[in-house]
Amino acid sequence: MRPVAAFFVAFFTLASLILFPSLAPTAAQAAQRETTRTATTPPDSVGITVTPSTSSVLTPGQDLALTLTLHNNTDAAVPVGTVDIYLAGLALTTRTALDSWLRPDKDSNSGDLLLSLPTTEIIPVGASTSLSITVPAASVGLTEQNAWGARGVAAVLRIGETVRAEGRGTFVWSQGSVPTPVAVASIMPITVPAGATGLITAKELESYTSSVGLLTSQLDSVFNAPSLTIAIDPQIIASIRVLGTAAPVSALAWLDRLATASNDIFPLAYADADISLQAQAGATAVLTPTSFDPAIDPSLFVVPAEAPGAEPSVTDMPSVTSHTSSQASATPTPSPTVSPGETVIPTTSDLLAWEYTSTEIAWPAAGNVASSDLDVFAASGQTTTILSSGNVQQSDAFTPNTALTLPTGLGLVSDSALSRAIRTAAEAASDEDWRASMAEAASLLAIVSAENPDSARTLLVTFDRSRTTSTSRVGQTMAALDGLAWANTALLQSALTATPAPTVTFDDESIAASRVAAARSLLDNEAAVTDFATILADPVLITAPQRLGLLALFSTSWTSQSSLWQEQVATSLATSVDLLHAVTVTTRGPIVVVGSNVDLRITLTNALDQTVTVRTEVVPSNGRLVVGDTLATTIQPNSAQAVSVPLSAAVGNGDVVLRVTLFTLTGTPLGQPAPIDVSVRADWEGLGASIFAILVVGFFGFGIWRNIVRRRRENAAEVPAAAFVSKTTHPTEPHV
Repeated sequence: MRPVAAFFVAFFTLASLILFPSLAPTAAQAAQRETTRTATTPPDSVGITVTPSTSSVLTPGQDLALTLTLHNNTDAAVPVGTVDIYLAGLALTTRTALDSWLRPDKDSNSGDLLLSLPTTEIIPVGASTSLSITVPAASVGLTEQNAWGARGVAAVLRIGETVRAEGRGTFVWSQGSVPTPVAVASIMPITVPAGATGLITAKELESYTSSVGLLTSQLDSVFNAPSLTIAIDPQIIASIRVLGTAAPVSALAWLDRLATASNDIFPLAYADADISLQAQAGATAVLTPTSFDPAIDPSLFVVPAEAPGAEPSVTDMPSVTSHTSSQASATPTPSPTVSPGETVIPTTSDLLAWEYTSTEIAWPAAGNVASSDLDVFAASGQTTTILSSGNVQQSDAFTPNTALTLPTGLGLVSDSALSRAIRTAAEAASDEDWRASMAEAASLLAIVSAENPDSARTLLVTFDRSRTTSTSRVGQTMAALDGLAWANTALLQSALTATPAPTVTFDDESIAASRVAAARSLLDNEAAVTDFATILADPVLITAPQRLGLLALFSTSWTSQSSLWQEQVATSLATSVDLLHAVTVTTRGPIVVVGSNVDLRITLTNALDQTVTVRTEVVPSNGRLVVGDTLATTIQPNSAQAVSVPLSAAVGNGDVVLRVTLFTLTGTPLGQPAPIDVSVRADWEGLGASIFAILVVGFFGFGIWRNIVRRRRENAAEVPAAAFVSKTTHPTEPHV
């Protein structure tokens, strides 16, 4: 009777979903449930994991081989008890039923008891033990009359009459004909942890590309797997090339190996910057690097002497590479013949160039794409957008094709539940964890295949783009998927050419307002820095690092590190404020201006390492002073320069505030006006001249008077002396 009852229950369940699709969970609700953790053991508890021992497929007459793993996370040993094995009473015919079975509510029915057996040993504190259990085919009770598809199995640990733990798993009952296989296309991102500068340092590259490094692990997991499409962060390529001959050998070898991969490759946004965050913060197009020139050391791009008349090789100077399935290594693009010892500086295009399979694919962060974002993507030439299940709405119970039609082009919906199961399998630390995740993935695909047996469908799986854990089981996982009779791996092209699902529509979502506000402040800040940079002869020295840092802060990897991201944003804004105030007016008042026409000297200070040219504008607070025109002033790096400002007194004495503002040569003000208090004493000029004239006249008059007095004294003294001489020289003779 059980097979018949199961058939009718499954039939009416499926019929209810078809006739009343509004009762089916929305994609957003399903995605939310799909994030629930599965077979992990909560702290301070006893856990049990049940998985098929070998294959997740069971056929008629075959015994059900299971592996049970008991985990003791309590502070006391678990005594010997009993393990009961159950089979779900109903086939798992819907995705909702599968999710509910694996992540049950507290009082969920475990199904029909198949057998009971005692555990063999005490489980010490913090230890785990595994049991191999074989349920005879006769005890399983499934026959060729039972419907093909996913089935649930449960294991319950009892100590006496107390249930200490319950674990659940799945397998696929296959009694004959198999529905049309589901094609599974997969995308593997190659990224690095979030940074703040937009370039990966040589030390980091050496670590990431070592034999056990993150980038090596990522490339190993996907290399030459035709069904895995690579989505690469262009920052990695540019960071290796910009180092020239100083690039780590392991990084150069890694780049060469990437060039030989037969996988399809498309680029992520630079630094894996979230393009939806950019759009919602106000960007009109997807942001890209403006230049790498400030990061280039010309001495690292010298043509080696041992190669006269030849182009620099990759090992001597990382340059532009191309990508084809038959390419043996990363080779430079053709360039004019250069001479030994000549310096060949790569352009921004050189550093970023790669022969991608497609550059039209946009991959924003999951679940937060607004309809207006699509216009920004399309304006940047990205007409295919990868969405998550939480960004769409589905109007019927059947799993649709991954493709859907968007107002600006094509959408590809990543299946959240299938992606989670396959990701978990690829990152599994043990065979037990891998089997559990693969059993869930196999069951999910069986359900999708059986929903509409005669319809070929393509699903999309995406791997975590900010992962730091090992993905060493990717190849094993993809091989297992390919080995399923009801599924096969496929190229991304299968998803791109799949018939768009008419039952799926785009669901407008948006990023949290606080995050968008912070991102908008970064964009506004970059605009201010760009205007400021025009005071330099080469603005790129400031604007290029600013753009790279901005892209780094938009990285999707920051999404899960909200607090740290806010700190990095605050640091970036503070650094920019310091930059914008690097050229200032250092003259302060009060200053006394005496006279009707004077030149006021104002000191300007440049704290930058580059020469700047600014224009000074002085505006008086009232009409007591008239300010003449000022010319552009060039200030050397880390120095001060005085500028003369002609002033004319207009209406007498009084106090004036001069507001001194610095401008770029294009008219953009640099910061706020600097006030200088000036005290005007215009009438002191005439008074001072009169006093000076009096002093001059007095001085010369006094001198003349002294000369006259002295001459009179001298003359008075000469008369008696003459008389005395006359008497002595000529004595008086007798009067005749």
